[in-house]
Formats: sequence, structure tokens, C-alpha cells
Amino acid sequence: MRLRDATERDIPSILALINDYARQNLVLARTEESLRSCIADVAVAEVDGEIVGCSVLSELGPGLGEIRSLAVRGDMSGRGIGRGLIEYHMGQAWRREFVEVLALTRRVSLFEKLGFHITRRERFLDKLAADCKACPLSLCCDEIAVHWIPPGALAAARELAGSTAGGTHPASGDDRGGTVGPGGGTGTGGGGGTGHAAATTEKPPLFASLLPT
Repeated sequence: MRLRDATERDIPSILALINDYARQNLVLARTEESLRSCIADVAVAEVDGEIVGCSVLSELGPGLGEIRSLAVRGDMSGRGIGRGLIEYHMGQAWRREFVEVLALTRRVSLFEKLGFHITRRERFLDKLAADCKACPLSLCCDEIAVHWIPPGALAAARELAGSTAGGTHPASGDDRGGTVGPGGGTGTGGGGGTGHAAATTEKPPLFASLLPT
């Protein structure tokens, strides 16, 4: 199995995988236009030169990524392709300096084996509103929210919280060590905020679960 970043020539194969899953209400359907607009975020798995799996690591907001549109060809299930794609995105998330990665899934055990933990989906409702509105199962959703904190992300979250609040968060003091390094990745980062709101000790909701009280 070979894992790699997708290119535009892969779009027909990726669409076939995703929309086959969409017909089973496992993921949201995609159009060629929507996929083309985010192709830089898509990863594919190849076996013998054929694309047999795909997934997307989207940026939902500053420092927050989401693994979505995970699909594996039916005859290739059970071969670790889904796990491989998740791990591939975990490496990308670190290089893109994400401080948290979200996934909505029915396969909680798969993500837990890779270090994800169940979290409250209410934390992300504003970020997911458009997708939830388009989902045919929005009124009876059975997906579970799980999240993963990349190594070094707590320090990055403290830094972002201090920036968003207009100053250093009291829990972080002057300690700026341990932030996630760029690692030579090609994705766009999201580790540092640029807001200049009035100073406050209240933690930004996105990172409330990461920072100590």
C-alpha cells in the first residue's frame, strides 16, 4: 500500500469512493467542484497503482483540523487502509501545526487505537453547522466526536489563547517552550492567532479542554 497526497488527476477515483459511501449514508457526498477546491487536503491510498482509499484533513479554524470523507473500496476493507490514512493525516496535522484534530465517526475503536479520545461534539457545533445542515441524518446523528492532540500542542494552545485574549493566559506564564515545529510540511499552518480583542482571562471555547483551569 502506498499513501500519498492526491492530485487533480485522482479526482474521478476519489469521487467514486466518497459518493459510494455517501449512498450508504456513511459520509457526505461531494461534487467535483467541491473536491477540486480542497484537493490539497486530500490523501489517497494506492494498491497496485489503483486508488483504493481516500480521506481529507480540513482546517476548520485556527489550529483545528478535521479528518473527514474517509472511504475505502469495499473489496479492500480489513487491510489497514483506513488506519493508514488516519496516521498519514496525523503526521500532516503535526506539520501544519494544528493543536487539535477532530473526527466524527461510528468506528470509535479505530480512532482510539491511534490515540484519539471521545469529546463533546457541542464544542464544534459552530464549525460543523454547514455540514450538519446538509446531512440527511442530522436529526438522528449517531456519529461520535473524537479528537487527538498532537505532541506539543498544549503549549501551542496556550500561545494561541494568549494571542486571542490580547495577552498571555495566566496558566501559561512566560513558558513558550514545546510548541509544534513546522517539520518541513507543505500544508498551511494554523498554530498562531492574530486577534486583538480586549484582555480577558476567559479561554477561547475551541481550546477550553486543552488548557488547565
